[in-house]
Amino acid sequence: MKRRHLLLGSAAAGAGLLAAPSLSKAQAGWPRGPITIVVPFAAGGLTDRTARALQPLMQRELGVPIGVVNITGASGAVGKQHVMDQPADGNTILLQTDAIRTYPAMGQSNLTWRDFDMIGVFVIATTYLCVRPDSNIRNASDFVRELRAQDGRLSIGTSGPGTMGFVAMTAFTAREKVRYNEVSFPGHAPAQTGLLRGDVGIVTTDAATGRELIIGRRIRPVFHWATQPTTLAGFGEIPGVSPELRSMDDMLPLGGWFGPAVKRGTPQPIIERITQAYQRAASDAAAQRFLEDTGTIAGRMLRDEANAHVERETRRISWLLHDNGRSQRDPASVNLERLTS
Repeated sequence: MKRRHLLLGSAAAGAGLLAAPSLSKAQAGWPRGPITIVVPFAAGGLTDRTARALQPLMQRELGVPIGVVNITGASGAVGKQHVMDQPADGNTILLQTDAIRTYPAMGQSNLTWRDFDMIGVFVIATTYLCVRPDSNIRNASDFVRELRAQDGRLSIGTSGPGTMGFVAMTAFTAREKVRYNEVSFPGHAPAQTGLLRGDVGIVTTDAATGRELIIGRRIRPVFHWATQPTTLAGFGEIPGVSPELRSMDDMLPLGGWFGPAVKRGTPQPIIERITQAYQRAASDAAAQRFLEDTGTIAGRMLRDEANAHVERETRRISWLLHDNGRSQRDPASVNLERLTS
């Protein structure tokens, strides 16, 4: 089973383009002027590349200029707060990321999924475990044996608390009952640099950021956190952590996800108009090429399904971090209930 078979399903609303809503008089002229897509992480990463792939396609659909700005800090919380500080008028679109799911546990912000309306989930990126080419870790079983032999001394680089690699390793160590020494880097690219220069022997990353190094055989993917293999163009097949290790099957795939969102309270007719533009943009051949080029998965989730996905992920991951001693606060302190099913 290859990359496209990892799709999480499509929303019922995705079967066809949404009918054009009737705008109120106050909203009838929307969009009137420039729209800004806010990326809450630095330029060059997968989040930024996702926004810049969608930008020209949505600009074509909406017929007004769309700019992309990067507002960074506190695991994306600064950029998300900037969107919250703008009017709920559709002129500011957030490129929402999986970081929102960790805020209740990690404490970077009091913002949650409740503060935003998802337009859709465009990209799903599984987490990769990578080593140097000469490493003796060849598969998931080798990795577990090395973790047990080192018993907390094995250094593994992630892009920081709350990020996709941090979450994947928290789940992995909880289910396999192993320990490791976490080394935090300010992003996937710095972590890969740390791997190359020998600061760490293992890193977690995503296919898009690691693509050139993987294709160039400078770093080697051992597995990705999914139940099935994936294929990275220019490299070949990368196995899933399952079925070799089955302890995490109910949590897979584990990684990141990105998609457009607006501030809660944005008028529904404007949300509908943005959704129309996004749906057409995401279906464009250029958007599909972006997914192929970055080794990511098409999310295929719109509106209600996307909002439900973000809520489910937030409740699941927040309590995973808390229950395994990786949180900075009790998720219940920000009124987050456990996921019971």
